[in-house]
Amino acid sequence: MAKKTLPVKVKQLEFDSRNPRLPELLGKNQREIFRFLVDEIGVEDLLESIAASGIIEGDPIIARPAKAKEKYIVIEGNRRLAALKLLSGERINDGELEPSIPQLSPNAAGKIDTLNIELDWPEPELEAYLGYRHVTATREWPPEAKARFVIERCKGDFSKESLSKFAKRLGTTPPTLRRWIVAYLTLNQAQEKGLFDPKDAYAKRYFGTFYTLLGSQQVQNFLGLQTDPVVSDPVPQDKLSNLKEFINWSIGTKKSPPIINSRDQQKFDAVLSSPSALQYFRLKRELESALLYTEYNAKEIVGKLLTAAYSIEDCLPKLFDVREDPAVISAVEALDKAFQKLKLNTQQPAGKTKR
Repeated sequence: MAKKTLPVKVKQLEFDSRNPRLPELLGKNQREIFRFLVDEIGVEDLLESIAASGIIEGDPIIARPAKAKEKYIVIEGNRRLAALKLLSGERINDGELEPSIPQLSPNAAGKIDTLNIELDWPEPELEAYLGYRHVTATREWPPEAKARFVIERCKGDFSKESLSKFAKRLGTTPPTLRRWIVAYLTLNQAQEKGLFDPKDAYAKRYFGTFYTLLGSQQVQNFLGLQTDPVVSDPVPQDKLSNLKEFINWSIGTKKSPPIINSRDQQKFDAVLSSPSALQYFRLKRELESALLYTEYNAKEIVGKLLTAAYSIEDCLPKLFDVREDPAVISAVEALDKAFQKLKLNTQQPAGKTKR
């Protein structure tokens, strides 16, 4: 079936509830989607542009017929549709504050009620276009939207052949696709096992941090993560408790904020690779303090402590004649405070056993 162009009224168009950009928790009715596009994604740039110049025929607005007669669902162009609805006088009407609408220029007035949509795009061509536009170029979707887009279209076939074909169509690589899919499936597994509730997540946007941290080999070892071949439950049964911990550390809950982020990747990897540091981290939930228990940092700390000790020893023969100098007394007091802190930080944590 060949693609066709059809002029329609803005009021005939509906938002796509299957848009990968929409979060899982969104109720997906038209009003909720409208609000999400305006507040979370943003349409200010489009409002100003269309109000000044009207609809500019450029990137296509791609749609499919809706169940209701003479209604169409917009597959590509939902932000533009939100802006056009607002400029045409439609309001969200959900009880929240309505967005401010710019004044239409004489050039745009009367030219925003009707637009051309494109129908009957072949599925492979549609996938390639959406993939290029939102997965690998121009206005990118966030990582979770990319993952949802790929998973929906893979239809459960995560074989190397399928991923290679799909990656080529999207202009990306199979390993990149695999990372998106595995991160999404891992959170989905945690949700199904009762280890994670997205409604209780500390912040709305959590997938990006989770996805980034999950790319670490140390994190994958900690979770026993299976990445190739891709399976629906990437974390084995005996590592589910580790998965729960990792989600708690990286995503958190409304009562317990996350304690690591993507900037902490190197430090977190060091802690995971050290049994003693990991044990401390589990007890205290303090990443910086846990680093002191890593084998790598132990060598660094030993060097600094010995240097400090040698410096003190070097001062002793010269100390007698200046022992009453106020600056020397202040320096000794500062040294004593630092030593007391050192002793506190080297005490055995409660519940920690010696190896």
